[in-house]
Amino acid sequence: MSDDVIDPAALERLLAAIGGDPEDLRELLGDFQQEGPRTLSQMQSAAHAGDRDALRISAHSLKSNARDFGAVALATECEGTEHAAATDDLDALRARVGVIAAELDRARTALAEMAQRDG
Repeated sequence: MSDDVIDPAALERLLAAIGGDPEDLRELLGDFQQEGPRTLSQMQSAAHAGDRDALRISAHSLKSNARDFGAVALATECEGTEHAAATDDLDALRARVGVIAAELDRARTALAEMAQRDG
């Protein structure tokens, strides 16, 4: 499952960028596992409150992190939401956040599987 959700090449690039230490990569993965849900919660709150700027900023943040970890579908959904925050109606934005929640769950699960496999 993990290879269809996470681009392994992105993780290799990230590992190279941080100096090649697998333990540092595991630490960053742990940070993403914790921060992703927090950012999603911010997005959900912003969408519920109709705060388009906060939604855009949170979507941008999660997009960047998702790209770093190779969660391509998650990054794509966040990018679309980031751009749509200015124009889409609130119901459409809330639906987008629901898709992001599902993609974040898939990415977190895939990354956890990869971490266990690579041990």
